[in-house]
Amino acid sequence: MAELNDLYKQLCKKYNIEQLECVQEALAQGAILDLSNQTLDVGTCAVLGKIMQISGLITKVSFEDCLLKEDGIKSILLGLCGNSSVKTLSLKGNSIQGSSAHALAKMLRHNNTIIRLSLEWNNLGLCSGSFSSFCEAFGSNSSLQYLDLRSNQLGMDCGTHLARALTRNCNLSTLDLRWNNIGRVGGKALLESLCHNRTLTKLDLIGNDIPSEDISAIEMQLGQNSRSAVMIKEYTSRTDILKQQLEYREQHSAQQIEHLEQTLAQTDLTLSKTIREGMFQTGRLEEQLRSKSLELEALGAKYELVNSALRLSQEQVSQLEARNKALEEDLHESQEAAQLENKNKKEELERARSTSDQEVRSLQKTINQLETQVRELEYKCTNQNTQIYDLNETLRSLQLEAKGVRIECEEMMATETRKTKETLKNLEQQHTTEVQQMKYDHQQIEAELREKLSNSEASRCEAQAEIAGLKVQISTERSSTEAHLLSLKHHLKAEQVSVVQGLEKRLHTMEDSRNDAEERLRVQIATNSTLTATNAKLNSHIHALKNDLAEINIQLEDKDAEVKAAAKRVRDEFTVQLNDLQHECENTTKLNSTISELKRAISELEHESSIHKKEVRMKEEELKILQEDENRRARMLHSAFLSCFNTSLGFPTTNPQ
Repeated sequence: MAELNDLYKQLCKKYNIEQLECVQEALAQGAILDLSNQTLDVGTCAVLGKIMQISGLITKVSFEDCLLKEDGIKSILLGLCGNSSVKTLSLKGNSIQGSSAHALAKMLRHNNTIIRLSLEWNNLGLCSGSFSSFCEAFGSNSSLQYLDLRSNQLGMDCGTHLARALTRNCNLSTLDLRWNNIGRVGGKALLESLCHNRTLTKLDLIGNDIPSEDISAIEMQLGQNSRSAVMIKEYTSRTDILKQQLEYREQHSAQQIEHLEQTLAQTDLTLSKTIREGMFQTGRLEEQLRSKSLELEALGAKYELVNSALRLSQEQVSQLEARNKALEEDLHESQEAAQLENKNKKEELERARSTSDQEVRSLQKTINQLETQVRELEYKCTNQNTQIYDLNETLRSLQLEAKGVRIECEEMMATETRKTKETLKNLEQQHTTEVQQMKYDHQQIEAELREKLSNSEASRCEAQAEIAGLKVQISTERSSTEAHLLSLKHHLKAEQVSVVQGLEKRLHTMEDSRNDAEERLRVQIATNSTLTATNAKLNSHIHALKNDLAEINIQLEDKDAEVKAAAKRVRDEFTVQLNDLQHECENTTKLNSTISELKRAISELEHESSIHKKEVRMKEEELKILQEDENRRARMLHSAFLSCFNTSLGFPTTNPQ
């Protein structure tokens, strides 16, 4: 890759080191740095270590069969101490032993990213002290999963050191120890360590002079470890699934709560709408009642008009009766006058008969004339008497008809007034009962809805209270975990102080050894000036690297402590979250039941509102039918009154005939 090649060129120019084509070709490959079977001097190894410390692009490094010098191996391992991208490292065939093994142990203490480490065909077992430091670093490492230690001349002591490291290590899954000399004691130590280690699933012990019984026991223990590893993987997968389900449930419960709030708001709106519609309908009914009362008042006014018309007809009948009485008196007077005239004439005739017969004869003619006149008058009188009788009979019939018509009108008016009053009373009673029923139903509906709303609010308050309690529990547990973490941090800081003191002691020893080396270098300056210059530069660079490494060591130790505390915290949080998940699952079931009940209640309310709307429509149709019936009856009454009034007004026109 171009960036790595540029960095390599810059560092080579900075430290006056010769550039190698094989290194450039290997860096051009990108994430894989393969320098197997290449001869590399100390300067190139220092530059490569600096590149691995600075860059985070390399993930796989291989220095197989390079026969690197101790200083070169140390510089590479120092660079890997500050690296966080390399996952696999192969140092096969480099005769690592002594101080280089100490550098390897230091790298394992500070590097937590290397997963696969291959150390085949080295000499780690020649020095038990360096191998014990390597095992201590390996036991405290938290990232290494594969370790290859084939053909490293490991003896019984090395086996015991490895067993101690395995008791403390909880991440290594495969360990290759083929073609060493661990022996029976080392095998038993490894078997005892497997009782405490549950992560190691593969251990190759061919060519170590270990009895078959111990090997079979180790294989049995490894089988148990593999099964436990499978169980742990399943547990982690299940915890991940439970986490996802928890997140989904939390999102779903939040959506359900929002949906419930929306449905409650919609129910509030529908209730307010139904209340407004009920109030509007009651207002319309009141307006209809007012209109009906106005119509009744109009009917009362019409009734008064009809009464006034009847009074006028009665007055006209009384006037006709007065006229008839006057005519009868005139007839009596004319009859009396005629009788007096007849008497006077008879007296005159008798006087005339007594005075003279002549006058009788003369008067006979007059008498005959008078008789004819009397006959005519009697005929006229009889005609007048018949006319008077006819008039009296007509008057009597008219009076009877008028009385019958009046009685009928009065009966009709009484019946109609009674009917109208009864209908009005019935309508008023029905209206009052309907209004009371509507108000009672409305009050019941409001009470039921308020009860349901209060129940829903109570359930929501309970759910909120439960959620608040859970939050309080979580906060308390978090506070307890934080306190525990603080205590752990203080403990780790104390341990770090002790470790720093030990490192300072080691640095003093290293400085003493460095002084000895400087004296040796002064002796060698006379022989080779160029080597002294390069060594001085390398020493200055090493001093700077040591300072950087001290700072990086402190940072890495802090990171290790934080990672361990985070792992413990995550485990505790997982347990707490699992318990919370169970509680939340129960709460979600309760919420689902409450949601179903609310949905049922809403459906019942909608059904009841539809029934009430249908009843209101039926009542409106009944009111319309009653209004039409009342209008028809009013029209009938008006037509009957008009006919009676016209007939009553038509009688005087027949009297002059």
